[in-house]
Amino acid sequence: MKTDARHRRRLDKGTVVGVIATTLLLVVVAAVIYRQPTKPHAAVSPKDLRSGKVKHVRSGSKVVLDEGEEVVYAGIRAPFDGEPFAEESQRRNVELVGDKKVRLRLDEVGKDKKDRFVAYVFADGKMVNEQLVHEGLAFVQLAAQHRRFEKALLAAQVDARKNRRGLWRLDTPPMESQYPADPKYGNFHRPTCEDVPKIKPERLVIYQKRTEAFDAGLAPCPKCRP
Repeated sequence: MKTDARHRRRLDKGTVVGVIATTLLLVVVAAVIYRQPTKPHAAVSPKDLRSGKVKHVRSGSKVVLDEGEEVVYAGIRAPFDGEPFAEESQRRNVELVGDKKVRLRLDEVGKDKKDRFVAYVFADGKMVNEQLVHEGLAFVQLAAQHRRFEKALLAAQVDARKNRRGLWRLDTPPMESQYPADPKYGNFHRPTCEDVPKIKPERLVIYQKRTEAFDAGLAPCPKCRP
């Protein structure tokens, strides 16, 4: 009987040791799995840093790198052809990045539907997106995926507006009763704009003043020019 009791105690100790060993093994395995990097997503990682030399400046907010990669500046909208300060914006962009090596901080998406990099562009230690806004040569356009440098861009625009630089020297268009906006794309419009009916009801936001739309980081529609 004593022999059986001692045998059972040895079995109990063995069981406890086995449980502890198994538990430790599971903890180690879990730690290893946790430390394993996740498999890369097919899309470009928003944390990626890229660099390249600017081959061509297409506008105030678009460039082409030496390897043919197209880049759109994130979080801003430079004037389009035919809009005031379009030429000035492009010319300034040439001064800031033309034939220079730039560093790209990709936005939260990485690439747009046209397979262009959407990025915050840095040259000579400065963010070019912010510099153009600060000089009044681009609007802030905080689409849903362009929020990484929201505070810096909005602060630059506030300063440009206060000091009436560039675009902010222009006469204010006639005031509308309201300004429909689509935060997904970062635009606001006149009520009669052809793009307003295309805004999904759940996304539609109405502002009473232009200044409210600018404060929210929305850019004026290039079609209706509110």
